[in-house]
Formats: sequence, C-alpha cells, structure tokens
Amino acid sequence: MEGVAVSARADGKTVTTTVYTGRDGGYLFPPLAPPMEEGQYKVWAQAVGFEAGRSAARLSAGKAVEQDFTLKPLQDFGRQLSGVEWMASLPEDTPQDRRVKRIIGINCIQCHAVGFALQNRFDATGWAAILNFMEKSNDHAGTYENQRVNPFMHGSREEIVSYLARVRGPDSTLTYKPRPRVAGEAAQIVVTEYDVSPGHLPGYLVVGNGSDWSLGTPSRHESGANHDLVWDPRGYVWFSDSVTPERTIGKLDPGTGRITDYKYLSKRNEHVRSHDIHVDRMGNVWFNNGAEGTMDKFDPQTEKFQHFPLPDSIPAACCGRLFGEDSKGNIWNTIQGGAITKIDPISKIPYNAPDPQQPGGAVKLDPKTGEYTFYRALTPGLTTYGVGVDAEDNVWFTRSGSDLLGIVDGRTGKVSELSLSAPDQDDVEHTVRDKELASKFEPIDQYGPPWQKGPRRQASDLKNGTHWIVLSKSSGLAKIDIRTRKVTEYPLPYRYSFPYHVAVDKNHMVWVATINTDSVFKFNPFTEQFAEYRLPTLGTDVRLVSVDNSTDPPTVWLAYWQTSKLARIQFRTAVVTRAAGR
Repeated sequence: MEGVAVSARADGKTVTTTVYTGRDGGYLFPPLAPPMEEGQYKVWAQAVGFEAGRSAARLSAGKAVEQDFTLKPLQDFGRQLSGVEWMASLPEDTPQDRRVKRIIGINCIQCHAVGFALQNRFDATGWAAILNFMEKSNDHAGTYENQRVNPFMHGSREEIVSYLARVRGPDSTLTYKPRPRVAGEAAQIVVTEYDVSPGHLPGYLVVGNGSDWSLGTPSRHESGANHDLVWDPRGYVWFSDSVTPERTIGKLDPGTGRITDYKYLSKRNEHVRSHDIHVDRMGNVWFNNGAEGTMDKFDPQTEKFQHFPLPDSIPAACCGRLFGEDSKGNIWNTIQGGAITKIDPISKIPYNAPDPQQPGGAVKLDPKTGEYTFYRALTPGLTTYGVGVDAEDNVWFTRSGSDLLGIVDGRTGKVSELSLSAPDQDDVEHTVRDKELASKFEPIDQYGPPWQKGPRRQASDLKNGTHWIVLSKSSGLAKIDIRTRKVTEYPLPYRYSFPYHVAVDKNHMVWVATINTDSVFKFNPFTEQFAEYRLPTLGTDVRLVSVDNSTDPPTVWLAYWQTSKLARIQFRTAVVTRAAGR
C-alpha cells in the first residue's frame, strides 16, 4: 500500500516523526538525529479506511530495525475523515442542496475545521441547538455579551437544520468520499510534529490531539493556542498564542523540541495574547498586543519587550492581524472598520453596520521613532484582515467581507482599491433571500453569502513583482501583477479547502495553508499545477505556513491551531529516495 502514514514517537517525549510508504509498501525513517534519539518508540501506521497497525521498537544509531504492518479494512471509517472529505461526502444532487452546502461551508469553516461537527449525528432538535449557539459564537467558540448574530446563518437557519438532519441524522446514510492516498513525490516527505503544552499548564500534553485518527477530529477547546508561527534565520521557530494565559509568544528549538514561553503584561497588568507574529530583518520578534491594540516588539538577545503606544489619532481597533515589513524597515498592520449598531425591522435582530467615520485600513509603524501613520480605506467595511508588502513597497490589505483589496502606493501613500467580487460567476443558486441578506447585512471574514471569495492573507514574490492572496471562502488562490493589477484566480484541488495563508519560497513556489484539509499545498506558477502534501494529524486547522529557505529544497513549517502542534515538513533528496528502494 502506497501513501500509508507511519509514525514514531519516543516514550516520554513530545516529538512525533512521520514518513509515508512508497509504491511497494516500504517505508524508511531518516537516520537518528535530534530530535529523534535512541530509545524505545511507539510506532503506528494509518490509512483512511483501515484499522491502524500498532507496534513498538527500540531504535539505536547505526542499527536498522524492520517492522511490518498489516492493515485491516474498516466498514465505517467516518471518524478518520478530514473536513474536506466530510464536505465532499455531503450530497449536492439538487440546486437546493448545493446552495445549503455552500452556506454551511462559508459560514462554519471560516472558524473551525468542519469534521468535529459532521463526525457526529443529531436530529433536527440537536442540530437546531448547535446552530443556535454557533450563530452567536466567535471563532474561539465563546459568546460575549451583546454578541451579534450571524445574519446569513440565521437567515437560512431552517434550511440548514433540515439539510443536516437529513444527511447527518440518527438514521441517515452517507457515502464517504475519501481522497486517494498520497503517491509519488507527495509521499517523499518527513513530517516532524512538536506538541505544545498550554501556556498555563507547562508539561501537560493534550490527549485528543489528532494523532489517532480512529478517535475522530478533536475539539479545539482543550488544545487551541498556537495560532501563527514564523521561522527565524537563527534556527528557532517563534509562535503566537491567541488563547492561553501565561504565554504571549513562544520559541521552539527544533533540535531539542524544547519550548520557551514568554509572558507579557499590558500597562493595565493584563495578560497579552497574540494573534500574528513576525521576525524582522534585524531578528526582532513582532506580535499583536491583543490587550492594547498595538504592535509590540520582543528582542531575543535581551529578552525584553518594547511597547509602542497608539496616539489618539489612530482608531482603537488597530493592529490585530497580519504583519508586513517594507524595504525601509517600517512595520505594517491593519485597522478594523468601526461599527454602528442597527436593528433589523423584520427579524428584530441587532447587527453591525459599517461606520463611515471609521472605515478601517492599514497602519504603518516606524520602529525608530514609534510613530504610527494611518491609511484610510476608501470604502467603509467591518473587516480588514491581512496585509502584505510587494516588491515596490506597495502595501495591500484585504477586506474579507466585501471582496475588496486596498492598496497603499509605496511612493505617494495614496490609497486605491481593487474589487474581486463576481457573484455572476458563482456556480450555485442564489435565492432572493440570499440577495436580500447581502444587501442588508455587511459580511465579515467569518461569514457571508454563497458567492463570496473572502480574500484573507497574502505574500509577495519580491523577485518578480507577483502578489499572491488566498481566497478563503471560494477556496482559491489569486495571482496579481502588481504593475498591471491583472488578477488570475486558481481553484484549489478541493472546493471546501478554505485556504488561510500563503508563503513564497526562494524557488518561486507558492505554499498554501488551509483550515479544512489537513494538508499543505504547493502551487508551481510555471506549470500552474498544485501538489498536495498530507499531514499525519486529523483536525489541524492550519492558519499559517512559513518557509525556511536556508535548506535545499526549502523546509516548510506549519502551526496547527486546533491540535496545538508545530510541524516541520522536510523533502527527501534523491539519495534518500534511492536508499528507500522506491
């Protein structure tokens, strides 16, 4: 069997190494080197549709150990499915089913991988109770006082409940549609996964972490923490923590698996959580100060934090998203749009409308002076998400709720816009109700109508003037010529992948992280083809991909938000491939 994931983990350790079988069913782990060391290991083999094979082995340097596995087919393997496989399995035989399925995807998977919900069965009452909570929930799965209802989920509530009760009810049957196992180049990788303990519980390891596929997709409530990561040229990996107390940012030593936590307190003595993280050209670590809405810095040499307070002229909804850095060393981030509370006269639900006086936009920080400069968006909107700097120092910011891109001219500072919206090109039915909801309610990054594209995070190829943006809601990748502003869109291999972040390596390859696939994708801009590399954890909910260009080929790093792991993907050389007999 080709494409079977074979994993090994030393007893009492926090690092798991996985390889994939070749065409003849053989597999080969790399020679022992940190973090893999001599010792007793648990070894297991997994493939969707089969019971896992489990064994143990003692590994020693210079000594080969053989371990065969025989995998038995499973009749019901639903709990092994990834989110994208669950979505592929949901029926869409009628225009109505296809539309409701799209609404579920756009309004649910922007917050979490969908496998956790769909692996369970509920009747209409059960699904209605879940929907009642989720339509008022935020992406941390909590509800705040005066939390606004998702109007698109609420407006299609009866159709969603009816559909889910029919296809995932107590007595429903479903034909599973798993992806083919990986083969060829996609099987020639080594994945190293590092468990991350919660900041307030050092040494505690999450049990339901997605390593055992038979247990299904795990909940994020125990394990969600490390949202983003970035590779440091010194060889470390830094990550943000958007959830747990006692840690603002963390540092991983890949050679030892050791994690060092750093806690930062606001001026009000509050724990600071971080969303994104960035290492600048001087080696400083930047992060979002979630308590005060600022961009703050950590010096790895002195291990000191530096706070950059906002002036009164900068809106309070600042600096909560992705970082960018221009050629002058300025640090960029985004500012969310302001909101005006309104009451819908028909449904009587309160909702947020864009505030024309606070349209959102981009913000620049000069680290030398501490000065912030605000660049106002032309069109008011509730959500400003990712920011990126291109080869000409133009700054791009995404408006996920309106399918708009804002551009700050790198020379003049003038702000312009580019629209990606194209409802007439969508391939599902749009009802009168959909159009009414879209005309009345402003979508945000986490929800919207069926036709939305949802531009999120971005990266620029600084060598050739190409800018890349993921289209989260439509599961696409957009290429933009920064000089002509021509946009070319490429659909990902799977419709409900929900890409979240993109990075470009030194060879111009474009790497795409996704919420719902438990994979990372490589897009070759020369052949315009995608390659998929499967991850050995179920329910990863990957929000960021970072590239280490010091190796050849480049090494890829990922943060699993839902299962609290950091992962490294290394690509086998021709020598290793021949040694494996493949």
